[in-house]
Amino acid sequence: MSSRDETFALLKDSLDEAQISVRAYDTKAQIVGVGYIFALNVIGDIGTLASNQAEGGLMTIIIAWLIVILPIALFGYVLYPKRKAHLADPQGERKHIFYLHPDRYASAKQLISAAEECDPVDEIAEELIAVSNLRESKRRRFVTALAAAGVTFALLFASQLAMSMNMV
Repeated sequence: MSSRDETFALLKDSLDEAQISVRAYDTKAQIVGVGYIFALNVIGDIGTLASNQAEGGLMTIIIAWLIVILPIALFGYVLYPKRKAHLADPQGERKHIFYLHPDRYASAKQLISAAEECDPVDEIAEELIAVSNLRESKRRRFVTALAAAGVTFALLFASQLAMSMNMV
């Protein structure tokens, strides 16, 4: 196996791993988002049992909804693709056929021609960079959503604790 073949194989394996990680963040966000929603239902039931009287006005309701809904939106944001299309190479040397826009090639023949002219190692390296950036974006979004959910749980706990102390 030549050095170029080994480089290609290494980059291909790295790309596969990065793509798996990107899909894993999507799955994690879906699972944790649903778990968060179920947990809010349990916490809401506890809060309802703890207080028999509804206090607060419109502003309290709006703030409560924002606090509760924000983490759900943030988990959904993990799923939103942020991948940017490759910009055209100024010299026209690179084809970048991995992630292509439908308008880039008018026919299968043009796409096949571009694939035959491209450098596979360059294509894999470019795709690995793009997918790795996407993975890091999803990781940051996921951690942000987890932190928001944690803040929400802490605020709900403090609220319920304060209500229970007022009832005693």
